[in-house]
Amino acid sequence: STIIYARYIRLPTVNSSEFAPIGTPITQFLDVLPASNWEFTFLTQTLIKSYFLLDNLKGTITIKRRLDRESLCQLNLCSCLAECLIKLEINAISNTSTHILSLPLSIIDENDNHCYFSNEIFYINLNENIRINTRIILPVAYDPDLPPNNIHSYEFLNNNHSEFQLENHLPPTMIVTKQLDRELHDEYQFILCANEQTRPCCTKIIAKITDVNDNTPKFEHEEQSPWRINVSESTPINTQIVQIKAVDPDEGPNGEIRYSFSKWTLADRTISEIFQLNPETGSILLLKELDYEKRTNYQLQIQAKDMGSNALSSYTTLFIQIIDENDCTPEIFIFSPPEIEVLGNSSINIMENIPVNTSILYLTVSDCDSGENGRVTVELISSYAFIRLQQINNNTYMFSTNTLFDREEKSSYSFSVITYDHGQPSHSFVNTFRLDLMDINDCSPYFDPLTNYTFVIDENNQENFVLKTIQAFDLDENDRISFKLGFSSENEENLFRLNDQNQLVIIKILDYEVQSSYHFNLTAEDLVGHRTTIPIDIYLNDVNDNPVRFPTNFTQIAISYHEPPGTFLGHVQAIDKDQNSQIAYNLRPKSMANVIELRPNGSFYTKRKFNRYESYQFDILANDSLYSDAIRIEMLIDDRPVLKTPSPYCFPWQKSNPIRIQLEASTNVSFSIQNSSSSDVILLPNGILLVKPWIRNYSMDIHLRTTNSSTIVKNFLLQIQPECQTNERNRVHLVILILCIIIIVITVTTYRCLQRRRLLEKKINLTPSSFSSSLNDTLFFSSSSPQFTAMTIVSSNSSSTHQQTNPSSSLSSSTSSTYIKMSRSFEEEMI
Repeated sequence: STIIYARYIRLPTVNSSEFAPIGTPITQFLDVLPASNWEFTFLTQTLIKSYFLLDNLKGTITIKRRLDRESLCQLNLCSCLAECLIKLEINAISNTSTHILSLPLSIIDENDNHCYFSNEIFYINLNENIRINTRIILPVAYDPDLPPNNIHSYEFLNNNHSEFQLENHLPPTMIVTKQLDRELHDEYQFILCANEQTRPCCTKIIAKITDVNDNTPKFEHEEQSPWRINVSESTPINTQIVQIKAVDPDEGPNGEIRYSFSKWTLADRTISEIFQLNPETGSILLLKELDYEKRTNYQLQIQAKDMGSNALSSYTTLFIQIIDENDCTPEIFIFSPPEIEVLGNSSINIMENIPVNTSILYLTVSDCDSGENGRVTVELISSYAFIRLQQINNNTYMFSTNTLFDREEKSSYSFSVITYDHGQPSHSFVNTFRLDLMDINDCSPYFDPLTNYTFVIDENNQENFVLKTIQAFDLDENDRISFKLGFSSENEENLFRLNDQNQLVIIKILDYEVQSSYHFNLTAEDLVGHRTTIPIDIYLNDVNDNPVRFPTNFTQIAISYHEPPGTFLGHVQAIDKDQNSQIAYNLRPKSMANVIELRPNGSFYTKRKFNRYESYQFDILANDSLYSDAIRIEMLIDDRPVLKTPSPYCFPWQKSNPIRIQLEASTNVSFSIQNSSSSDVILLPNGILLVKPWIRNYSMDIHLRTTNSSTIVKNFLLQIQPECQTNERNRVHLVILILCIIIIVITVTTYRCLQRRRLLEKKINLTPSSFSSSLNDTLFFSSSSPQFTAMTIVSSNSSSTHQQTNPSSSLSSSTSSTYIKMSRSFEEEMI
């Protein structure tokens, strides 16, 4: 196979004069290529190809047509204002290589064009009163060559007129140096020549001095040169922005003024497109909207020319400064740090554990206006505690976090910023951003606080009984929770479990009598190991599932025939493993209720005294409403001694040491003491207690013993007091007090009744004897109450006395009170 080598070769620039004759060789490609059989073709397919001839074997390029730089630039084949550079590309092909040759060809400008004026003669009308130092713009010559081959200066040829002086600059102007006088010289002729390198070009200028129109228009604002005005860029189209006004004191057409833009002004096409000058009024209208951002000022040269036969003109320059208006709306560009995700330029996603002062968003602002109109400010609409806005430079702002976030408390935030410029009126807009917190697993599971995990159930439940479905919650997103039971003993571990549905299951039957409550822990754990533990408390209700039982079926008790009624005989207690059972006790046979008092707590007492050597047998039945049991009791009556001294026993304090107290028993017994509260107490066998003369209380057990039996008196209480008053003495004092009160009441009542009786006898003409006999055995004693009267009825046939008094009176318990309702008018009832 054959290897073909290819290269792109840039050759040095070759210069060629535009005067180069046809057939002039430009370059020889074989000089720059290795020896080989080459074949050359043009790659350049533009019109420039027609100016050259390429020898396809020798690689020689020769000029085929005259290279006129000015023609080439008119055809846009090269630049007209700078170097005329043509690029030729030739393809060189051999047996082993193919190259593209790039040849830059610079056409050197030659002075091959003559300058020229558009007219051979130019006429200028000058008023004889033209002011000195007036500049008169002269016509301009044209030369398409480039410097230095084009026009470089102007001059007057053989200027013999001292009234005028040529100011040699572009464009050429002629200055009036002396006052003109038409009567001396009514016409001036000048030869104005434009100079270039080879030869100048000239035109004839004829300046005619007129005498009729000897006043030129004068601008009112001539003292302001140039005249400067400010125009807002927001000025509407067809608005008159200014009115140019010139004054010509001449009369008739010589004083009529027409306004126009100078040729220099008309050369700027933009001015004529935007501004329209009214030739008659001098007002300038706005034809097109102004845009400060495209162009900031315009310079207009305005000619004021009268209408005389020898028209006079004057010029003024109007400098229009465009005032920037706030016509651009601010723009913002949003970008964020790499780790922050921004969606749709409004939603910002951040992790909930992002540190404080972390940058989350940047704003870059811009405004095409200038000055204050282009100065842009970004502010938060209100104060947000979670976000902070900081200006980094004139155009860039940064948002950073200002607090610690917690998605479980609040998952998203929003904040709004206003962007505005400082122009008048201001442009503004509001952007609202949403701050979404992305979840991390930072929360522990929790149980519903309203759910009670203390359970009360009946014992004897079913096996695999579902007690509760366990639920726990986690504020984190998509978190999975597992549950685990924690026991303090292996026994509980075999009783409870959690199934696949997170249900708490009681595996076995629970028995209240074995264990009444169970306590263990329930732990909820999430995927990363956060745990929450709560206690589980299970309490059993006792069910009546156990029978009531007495410890024994038979017992004997003995009692002395000396014991008074109400003596405690004993106490029976049935046993029931159930805690909620209420045991009721009953006597059997029921006839024993006349002998024995059985109380609800199982204690039983005597109801009467017994004879010596009596015996009784009876049953006490225990019942818990479902089960029952009985115990047989045999009661034997014997002659055990009884302590007659009451307990507690009060003994007045004496100075003798020791104090001697005689205890009494029902028969001759031997006394002894047990379990005394003090060692200061001595009990002699004959029943004499010896105590020290101290005011205090003593408790002891007293043992009474005969030849056949014995009795122990438990908790005998001895009180040594300064004075002892028995209950009997207190009762006597109370009876005496009551009797005294009764006597006083009877005396007062009897006195009032006697007075009323006398009054009645006078009214009904009754004698005291008849009144007394009619009442027979009864005496009435009236009280002060109008509704009730207390009566004491004394019967002549009985020795007992019955008293009836008001309930508020304090009377003896042996008296009774009777109330008889009587009329308000006792006298009327008697009549």
